[in-house]
Amino acid sequence: MNTGKQFFTALEALRGVAAIMVIFRHTEGALGPIQPNISYLAVDLFFLLSGVVLANSYERRLIMGNISPAGFLLQRIIRLYPLYLLSLPIGLVSYAVQIGLDYSTLAGLLLKGILFIPSSSFGSLFPFNGPSWSLFFELWAGVLFSVLLIRLSLRSLLTISLAAAGAAMYGTLSAGNLDIGFQPAYFIFGFSRVLFSFSLGICLYRLYELRKPNTADHGNIIGLLLCGCLILITNIPATTFFGFPYFDFLICLVVFPAIVWIAMRTTQTGLVELMFRWLGRLSYPIYILHGPIFSLLQTQRQKGYDLPASPAAGMVVVIAIFVVAAIAAVRFDEPVRKKVKMILSQNPASTTPTTGNAGGA
Repeated sequence: MNTGKQFFTALEALRGVAAIMVIFRHTEGALGPIQPNISYLAVDLFFLLSGVVLANSYERRLIMGNISPAGFLLQRIIRLYPLYLLSLPIGLVSYAVQIGLDYSTLAGLLLKGILFIPSSSFGSLFPFNGPSWSLFFELWAGVLFSVLLIRLSLRSLLTISLAAAGAAMYGTLSAGNLDIGFQPAYFIFGFSRVLFSFSLGICLYRLYELRKPNTADHGNIIGLLLCGCLILITNIPATTFFGFPYFDFLICLVVFPAIVWIAMRTTQTGLVELMFRWLGRLSYPIYILHGPIFSLLQTQRQKGYDLPASPAAGMVVVIAIFVVAAIAAVRFDEPVRKKVKMILSQNPASTTPTTGNAGGA
């Protein structure tokens, strides 16, 4: 393994495109009637990319003892929590207006949300921010990664990935597709859903380190084509293979890993590199903030406010979410994370078992 982490620019672009496809899935009618598609698989791509990126950034440091599992988890919390906490007040207002619960119930739900405790009584694991269900399972996978998965061989990781896929398949045969894990009734399958893609991502990074494939020519063109492929795949109508979930697993176990593997072998330059980096930079803010914003707009419509629901108005909302995500990333998330890391760096022993500093990914 290398002593230093690499930066896969094309993976940043894939994450950004996946976040955008999720936005369009959750427009709640703002863009008019949209045929349901399989963009729910973008979440599985997130899990796969997380396996690659976390293995790249932390696997060697964890094995060498330069960062402890507790220190790693702290780094993940610093990375994910600021924007998540920022989204909770929006979700709280939307939920309070829509459901009208008493203050004590809302306070209890808010406390659960802050502590990232799933709720099984209100139709959603995280009522104030529905899409954040994937963060819960990603944090869980990160804990497993830091204490167990880093110690397993490539063959063992692949076995775990396939076994977890088999467990997730059991749930999909009942649900009709792989769009499971965020519902209280399918909560248990969220663990197997994240585990099979996350473990496969670690496998991809291990293979990359072992083989050291040559960088492909025409990285800009290939990167753009991969993003286009992802858009086409996630736009496949959900009804096409509903009730035949094996197609979803073909995408997650074969097609997505192939796309990521090719992306890892490319480098981008110029405007394409700049665009790809910004896509990655905004992917998480877009993903974590869009749900409560759309929910709040939908709530206002249900309460009788005459908000436009035309495609043009919907695109205005989508663009506004991009702007809000950029402002939140640059003016809030990144400064907060930098400040917290500066405070922690004054006492590195609190996060690592050695004198090494646990920098974030």
